[in-house]
Amino acid sequence: MLYQLAVNFCILFTFSVISYWPFQDRGRFRIPYPRLHPALIGLLGGVTGVFLLAASVRLDGGVVVDARVPVIVISGIFGGPAAPIISALIIGSVRIAYAGFAGPGLIAGLNAFLTGLTAAGFFAWKGSSFRNARLFFHFAVLETAIVLVALLPPGSDQFLNTAMFLAYSYLSYFTVVTILRELNSHFRKLAGIEKLSRTDFLTGLNNSRAFGEILETALQNGHRPVSLILFDIDRFKKVNDTYGHPAGDEVLAELARRTRRAVLPGSAVISRNGGEEFSVLLPGIDGEEAADAADRLRLAMAGNPFIVTGGQSIPITISLGVCSFPGQAADSKQLYSRADGALYAAKQSGRNCTVVWPPRQGPILKT
Repeated sequence: MLYQLAVNFCILFTFSVISYWPFQDRGRFRIPYPRLHPALIGLLGGVTGVFLLAASVRLDGGVVVDARVPVIVISGIFGGPAAPIISALIIGSVRIAYAGFAGPGLIAGLNAFLTGLTAAGFFAWKGSSFRNARLFFHFAVLETAIVLVALLPPGSDQFLNTAMFLAYSYLSYFTVVTILRELNSHFRKLAGIEKLSRTDFLTGLNNSRAFGEILETALQNGHRPVSLILFDIDRFKKVNDTYGHPAGDEVLAELARRTRRAVLPGSAVISRNGGEEFSVLLPGIDGEEAADAADRLRLAMAGNPFIVTGGQSIPITISLGVCSFPGQAADSKQLYSRADGALYAAKQSGRNCTVVWPPRQGPILKT
């Protein structure tokens, strides 16, 4: 008996990890087509229930004990209302067929259907979460225990066997859920660390590492234009020297906020490349539209002074360089270097202007 229960638990645990890890968008590997995830999790739960039935503990009168209730509940945690219905339909149908459509097997199968339908209604009402699932599990396992007492023949240690079922169900479910919650916590922490490694701590924008990865991805489709705007703050060293580095940090953070609020194409990807240099990557945007976007951004900075702690008003302007792929650049390295060359030309042209590569086109100045 203990061996069979141990096998049951191992099957339950394997199902729980497999239905959690690739479907919850936490790891590097994940199952595509998210809309199909509830059905896939429900199917996986149903197949797991069949394995649990094969490894179940047989009691008197054709009654079996396994971890089908935890499977149905866990499938609802990860798959939402649809998953427990699918799991319960498979588990209940196999249980009824296994018993020959009669006796305790028929009642147990119908009870599985009831559990799945009730779980679907509960998760649709309360939402799918570990916390809500705990409430439903209490109901489901106690209801199943009542059915078990009714099915066990007199003189077959009804209450002892029912107590064993309750103990095993609670132990297996809460052990697995505790482990899954720890996994969830670790995945969240890893996701946070991964985000920090790709995010500039001061502005919340992409950092240079993330910028490089996004740029390479954007250029993989060689038939679609990609434009790059590089810009930095004019005479930023003077801002730091005059008002102090804390004020300079406030200026950088406010510049990031204004860039986010600026009227840019919806595909814009904003990054802080380092120091006072920023970039706006525009997948699908040609050079002319990128130049217009760049100058709107320039005007958004020059139009209003930056107010820092203490009420000091700091006039800020930026210079911008624009280059486009594939028209003016053949690859990511050339796109960046030529946008940087256009930015340098904007500095040489007197600052507070936009230059499109090649620089001989002259600066764009709009008021």
